[in-house]
Amino acid sequence: MTKNEFLQGLNAELEGRVPHSVIQENIRYYDEYITQETAKGDAEEAVIETLGGPKIIARTIVDAAYDTEDRPDGYDGYGSAEENSKKANGSSGSAFTGGSRTERNDTFEDRRHIHYLDFNKWYVRLGAGLVVFFVIFLLMSIFFGIVGLAGFVYSLVYLVLVILMIIWMFRGPRR
Repeated sequence: MTKNEFLQGLNAELEGRVPHSVIQENIRYYDEYITQETAKGDAEEAVIETLGGPKIIARTIVDAAYDTEDRPDGYDGYGSAEENSKKANGSSGSAFTGGSRTERNDTFEDRRHIHYLDFNKWYVRLGAGLVVFFVIFLLMSIFFGIVGLAGFVYSLVYLVLVILMIIWMFRGPRR
């Protein structure tokens, strides 16, 4: 595989899955990397072979893009550079995303925003743990509060029964 084939394959794998700027940044990086390694005397095919295939690298780039705050939060794909520029200019039309041609007539404001919790981040896990802790604490407080109140009332019932029995004994039977 040549450098151009590798870069075209990487571009094709990333198109519609990450922003256009991320694609250009990675294409530029791998172009420079391959050029530097071949300048050191390595064969172009050997350098590309050590990198792995464009699909593997694209998967890594997409995963890294989804771990940042630049992710689309619920959208299937970003679309191409042409689609992004059309949206910026206010025009709509057909766009090629995710391997199928779809009609896009909605605007960015019309889309619903779906936010997901990323449990890979430590502070999200800490927050979720605290919420679970406080819910369990609240439920246990309510339960043991009721049980504790019932125990208190139950102990008073014995006291009241003992007092009534003493009164009955001193008062004697009714005539």
